[in-house]
Amino acid sequence: MDREALIEKIKDKNVDVDGFVGKAFEDEAIREEIVQQLLTHPHIMVYYHCYYIVSKASELKPELFYVHWHDFAKLLHHKNSYHRDIGLTIIAHLAKVDTLHLFDAIFNDYLSHIRDEKFMTAQCCVKNIEKIIKARKDLVPPIVDVLLQIDDDPFYPPKQNALLKYDVLVVLDAAYASYRQKEKIHTFIQASKESLSPKTRKKAIALMRKHQV
Repeated sequence: MDREALIEKIKDKNVDVDGFVGKAFEDEAIREEIVQQLLTHPHIMVYYHCYYIVSKASELKPELFYVHWHDFAKLLHHKNSYHRDIGLTIIAHLAKVDTLHLFDAIFNDYLSHIRDEKFMTAQCCVKNIEKIIKARKDLVPPIVDVLLQIDDDPFYPPKQNALLKYDVLVVLDAAYASYRQKEKIHTFIQASKESLSPKTRKKAIALMRKHQV
């Protein structure tokens, strides 16, 4: 399949994501072209459909995409929030095969998006952190320490900050067994039961029962 034909098929609103995932697994040339179009194509229907493909493929077989770690890491600084979301998500997928511990070098950059200028990107960051701590148990303490500071200097309006704390609670639950200073998590959970967000309050109460807070 030549490049232009590939782009036209990917651009289609009814793109066969699963079909292209299969092609990306089987054909290195197609896989590389899809990655390049994701990284460089200016049309949202092209790069975002490529993202659908690469996101699903990298979650299933991250080892095939680890070679592009630095390309995806650069997206964390992209001016477009969609691209930052893409970088956050795919880096999280690759964390499980990060044998060189490349994440260590971008730790601060990655977690800085908890206070991204776009609230949805902050949510994307926190949600993907759960994947990272599952892959890198050694990073649980510093990651949890950062998350527990979310109320120290709130970055978003109160309602948004309250909603973001729901996603933080999900991560804290996943990290709970690996974090020694559980009283810090307990304090955060207890405070969250008074959240402005009903969703966050409900999650906090459920975690209080689960962890006997």
